[in-house]
Amino acid sequence: MLFLGILFIFLATASAEYCTDEVNKFCSTTKKHEIGIESNCNATYGNIHELLVPLQSYAYGNIEYSFRFLLMSTYLGNYENQREGFKKLYRKYSDEMWENGIDLIKYITKRGGSMNFGQEPKFTPMIKTLELNEFASLATALEIQKSFANQALKIHEKANKKQDSAIAHYMEEKFLEPQADRVRELAGHIRDMKRFIDESSSHLSIFLFDQYLQQSV
Repeated sequence: MLFLGILFIFLATASAEYCTDEVNKFCSTTKKHEIGIESNCNATYGNIHELLVPLQSYAYGNIEYSFRFLLMSTYLGNYENQREGFKKLYRKYSDEMWENGIDLIKYITKRGGSMNFGQEPKFTPMIKTLELNEFASLATALEIQKSFANQALKIHEKANKKQDSAIAHYMEEKFLEPQADRVRELAGHIRDMKRFIDESSSHLSIFLFDQYLQQSV
């Protein structure tokens, strides 16, 4: 930790020197409009430039799949299906992923980067339709959450390799543990729902499981 602290101070000092050079140059000339001071006088430090693309893609993915979970919630909670428990579960995931995407964009800008919505996620599963029955929707939700958990691990690993402990810590705190909880939750729901179906008729078991979700989510 002491080494990382010294390294951080060294990098910050180096950046400050470069910024100071630009400011001195800017102040010593009469043609100030011809000289910019933005290139080194910024919030960039560490290896954010090496991790910017995967972070942008992950933020984009969270926002995109926030809307997908919202569609799943709306479909299962409509007047035909009336699965309020499933609606509540997927609405929760939608809200969480939206908040995660916004928080990650804020972190990117905090580190001196900017968001690029052209970096579409390539790590997510192919989903043909979101109009799924209850059991299939749980399986799809699990695959989605697993893909985000795996990608968070990859970004965390890359951050460690690039010696940017700040990004590694952020990913671990904000994404790794919560994603593990979501994967475990969905895997448990699939196991429990299968047991419900095995023990009673499918229509009754789905109704009972939906009631359970309403109370537990």
